[in-house]
Amino acid sequence: MVEFKNVSITFNQDHKSVQAVKNVSFEIKKGDIFGIVGGSGAGKSTLLRTINLLQSVSQGEVIVDGNHITKYKGKELRDLRKNIGMIFQHFNLAENKTVFQNIAFVLKANGWKKEKIQSRVVELLKFVKLSDKADTYPSKLSGGQKQRVAIARALANHADILLCDEPTSALDAETTTSVLELLRDINEKLGVTIILITHELDVVKTICNRMAVMSNGEVVETGEVYQVFTNPQNKFTEQLITHTQNFDIPKNIQDSISGPVVKLTYLGEQAAKAVLSQTATAYHVSYNILHGKIEYIHSKPQGILYVNIIGDDLDVQKVITELEKRTYKAEVILSV
Repeated sequence: MVEFKNVSITFNQDHKSVQAVKNVSFEIKKGDIFGIVGGSGAGKSTLLRTINLLQSVSQGEVIVDGNHITKYKGKELRDLRKNIGMIFQHFNLAENKTVFQNIAFVLKANGWKKEKIQSRVVELLKFVKLSDKADTYPSKLSGGQKQRVAIARALANHADILLCDEPTSALDAETTTSVLELLRDINEKLGVTIILITHELDVVKTICNRMAVMSNGEVVETGEVYQVFTNPQNKFTEQLITHTQNFDIPKNIQDSISGPVVKLTYLGEQAAKAVLSQTATAYHVSYNILHGKIEYIHSKPQGILYVNIIGDDLDVQKVITELEKRTYKAEVILSV
């Protein structure tokens, strides 16, 4: 569906050349919800905009549906953009137009007839659950409603690809959930391939099936979301993920415990096994659970548990060795 081949993008800034994207190569398959993550300035948005040629490339090729698009101009470029919708962090709605007019504008610009515009806009508003807001102006809408209008507008020409540039960054948690559910519906019911830029790892875990991680203009890792989160191959990716998983033990808790604190990571079936109760009985130790959670990434569990192990030093060392065998990872993060 979309392929990057050795793509580099260089800007001239203050009489210097700045390489925003460096020799990027990976593929996005038809039907993917593909997340591209990384910090500010990683090159995520710059790379995304090459797919509809809002950003030209300095070197390399961008291929969409088997077509090398980097030299497209005129009618070829217009036809390409008809097939690719785009939504943004701050919605980019025309404040002087109603919800209906915002969506209809795209169709008018592409030569749709009046009666078809009417039926298509009504269809889209029903799909994004805003049928009662057709005559409302953007200033009267919530952030989530504005993003739904922007999504409807992006899909108006029956787009096959939807580019999402930080679509939930300006939304609260509850609204983010509803917008992500809408994007999943678009992918599943309409067959639209979605490419999503974000710095929020929870967004990627919630909705994406595959992902790429960018750092300083380079793609440092790609793969299925579950595999990347549970078994990162790149040091930057590991740091990025670990940062979201770490739990800081308050100092007053640290001062009140004896024995080591171990961070346990469980994957798959391990998350459902009674490892702690079995090892506590077998090795005559007890556990003080400080923090823990199990989350599901595409229905596959990943559990993280912070435990303080209490018992005889020799028994504690034996149980740590056993935990290393029976969990995905056991790390001593605090020795007391």
